[in-house]
Order: sequence, then structure tokens, then C-alpha cells
Amino acid sequence: MTVRRRTLLALAGSAFAGLAGCSGGSDSVSDETPTATPDGSSGEASEGTANGLTAAVNISGASYLAGAAPAETHPGLSRRQREPEPLGTLPEPVTNAIQEAHEDGFETEEPDEALLAAIDELRSRPYRRVSELDVQIDGTAYVADLQLPELEVRLGDEELEEYNDGRVVAYDDEFEDEEVNRLVGLIGWDGSPQRARSSYVRTLVPEEVEAFLDSYDYVEDENGVSPIIVERHNWEPPFTIELRPFTDEDRWGQEVLDAEALEDDLREFLEAVIESGTGADSPSFVTDNVPESYFETVAVESDVREPPLVRSNGTVYYVNVSEGDHETMPVTVTAETAEPTEDGLARFTLTVEVTEEKAGATVAPSEPVELHSQIGLPTPLWIAADGEYHLLYSDRYEVPVASDDDDISWSLADDDLNRQETAVSQEISVEETLRTTYVVPATAPEGSYTLAGTFAALWHEDADDHNRTDGIYPFEVELTLTEI
Repeated sequence: MTVRRRTLLALAGSAFAGLAGCSGGSDSVSDETPTATPDGSSGEASEGTANGLTAAVNISGASYLAGAAPAETHPGLSRRQREPEPLGTLPEPVTNAIQEAHEDGFETEEPDEALLAAIDELRSRPYRRVSELDVQIDGTAYVADLQLPELEVRLGDEELEEYNDGRVVAYDDEFEDEEVNRLVGLIGWDGSPQRARSSYVRTLVPEEVEAFLDSYDYVEDENGVSPIIVERHNWEPPFTIELRPFTDEDRWGQEVLDAEALEDDLREFLEAVIESGTGADSPSFVTDNVPESYFETVAVESDVREPPLVRSNGTVYYVNVSEGDHETMPVTVTAETAEPTEDGLARFTLTVEVTEEKAGATVAPSEPVELHSQIGLPTPLWIAADGEYHLLYSDRYEVPVASDDDDISWSLADDDLNRQETAVSQEISVEETLRTTYVVPATAPEGSYTLAGTFAALWHEDADDHNRTDGIYPFEVELTLTEI
């Protein structure tokens, strides 16, 4: 069975949180949980808010769900984000050499051993890039390119059947010199899943290491006998340090596209996704129309590099577009009009049903389908009126969405609110239904609107397989409000 994680776990700025850690769902809101009322206030609806409208609805599946989030909020990107550090925080020999490169340029026929030793001291720190150092000088960020001598020792990928037994060392052999032990331990592999073969890199090479490399050509480890590969980079003078501006590509470790430089249709699409909002306080961005240039330019799949990021108005964004899985998801969604409230507020109902009737969907007998969304199931819905988004009231919202109560510390508008905090989920079984009634806020005038929604689902195709299939269901509700 193929598990389609591309649709669920890679989304940023979508209308549901990641599956891990989602809170359990319930049929209705707790009496102690304040929720948005039809007029957008907290508590009871105010008098005079009735809009005297009735609703007509139609629902259709949308092809794509799009989302965007600032790169700094993306967990994977923020973990590997590079930040320039003040020059003075580096070892003194390194600081002095980079300062010289900044003022007059740095070039030498024979680099000082103190500088090389300081470089190796930096290299010993975890996750430290040494061939390039990100530094800040007088408030400006630079990348210092160190063209200094560098020895790299690693093992070749091939496992040899013929070799000189007298020039083989075992990965667990002990030597008198600790640096040689460190070299062998790095390039050899003991078979444990926690570690693998690495490279040994030094700028100032100890004599004992040179002697070891003169004596041995192979390492025997859990993979067998492999050749020792020795590469000497920048071994001939002149040795230099050159500075260049620190770029967004340096910061994020992957290409960053400038939205303004892209083709008009792609630029307009990306800007629309970004401007639509990406948090819990805005609707999903669903669409049937994604420019082909998006898939050719932004959604580039490669084994050697990540898809590009997008810079718009000075901010770098992670943008993702995922295709809906309507035909392979064992659910159906329908919409129907409901009677207006006593105050004359328009209402309609969405129903999600788990079914075995779809030809392209398979769900294991007696196994439930787990639905996920933000705020409430199947989705929060927003209406655009008077240049603003207005959240439709639902009795299934399970988090505070607006409150003046001092005991409630946040609402949907809070900057600190994230998708994980607003994630809700619920299991429903085959032939069960989930019904949600939405009330149109009194601020919405009569007219026609398109409302965007989405939810995610997980289910077992085979009860004996612990893996589950996942998918997303983006859709649009065509809503027409008419005066009663």
C-alpha cells in the first residue's frame, strides 16, 4: 500500500494541522468554551443583528489546496537556518584574518598555524560549516569563503574483494595517537543505526595522521573492506579569504525565487496564495487553476536539492500546492439549506459521510476514518464582505475564536496562535455521518459568495497493515444569500 504523505505532512499554511498531536474531536462545543456568535461577538447574540436572509448552497470539490508560510515558521527550514554571528565571537586568529580580508583583502603563501588550528577548533563544534563562515561586520552580513589547505579522508563506496592485507586497518583498531583513532572511528562504521560513515576533515594535519595515511590504504568495517579516499583541497598557494554578501539562499540553504521576477501568471498566483493568509484566522486557499509554470518552477522535485522558496515583499515563504484526493478518499460531502434562525440569520448544513461506495477508494471493514481540520470539523468557513473575512458560526467549533473574557488568553487573531493549537480530529465509521450547521454572520449582505474549505483524512485500506492512507479534500461552497 502506498501512503501518500505528500498531501498531509508537507503542507504549510493549510487549513489543518499536522497529524501528530491533534486533539480529539467531540460532537459539540463545551459549555465552558466561548465561541464566536453570528454577529462576531462573544456570548449571546446582540439584538438587531438579524440580516433577514435565506441561503442557497451548492458544493463542489476543488482540485488543489495551496498554502504559504514564512520560512522562519517552517519547522524543517528553521532547524537548518543559518544566522551570521558577530565577527568577534570567533577565535581571535579567525577574527583577525577575516577582518583583514574585509579591510584590505587576505592572501598568503603560507597560512599561520594558529589560524589553521583555530579553523580546526571551529570544525570540532557540532553542525559547524567551516569552508564558509557566516559573519556580521559593522551590521552587514557576509559569507567568508576560506580558500585554505584542507585534508579530507573518507571511504569509497565500493566493497573490495582483492586488496593488500598488510595495508588494511579495522574500524575498531586502537592506536596510540587519539587523532588517528578519531579518524578511523569517523570513516569506519560499526553497524549501529545511530551512526554511519563520515568524513575526516582537517586544515592543520598532524604528523601522526600523515604517517597513518602512508601506512594504510583500506578500512574493514561492517560493510566489508573499502578503500581510503584522500583528497587535498587548496593545497597549493596562494591561500585566500574572500567575503561576499550573505544572501537568502545562504540563510535557508536552497534557492529563493523573487516573485516579482517571475512570469505574470505565476507571480499573481503566488501573491494570491501568500496574501490569502496562512494561519488559523483565515480561510483555506483552494482552486482548480494552478499555473503550469508553478510545477515547472517552484514545485521542482529533485534528489539533490529542495524546491525553491519564494521571496515576496521582502519576506521569504515556503509555498506548497497539494492535489485533492477526492476520488480515492472513502468520504462524500454534501450541502443543504437549513431554516434561518429565529433572528433571521441564514443557515446551511454540510454533511460528511464515510462510504464504501466509491470505486477508487478502499477502506478496511469495521475500520473508522479519522478526520482532521482546524477549529472544527469538517472545516471552518469564512465569507468575504466589506473587504474583510467573517467567520461563519458553527456549533462544532472546539476552540475559542473570539473572547473578551480575561480567562481566555488568545483568540484566532492572536499572532502566537499556531495550527497545532487549533487542530481537531474525530473518527467516524462506515455509514456514519458528521453534520455541521453554519450560521451566516449578520454583517454579510445579500449576494453570491464562494467559500473555501478543506479537511484531511486517515484510514486503513487493510486492517492488518498498521500504515494508514491519507488524503485531503479541498472544496468550495457556492453560497447565495437572498433577502427574505
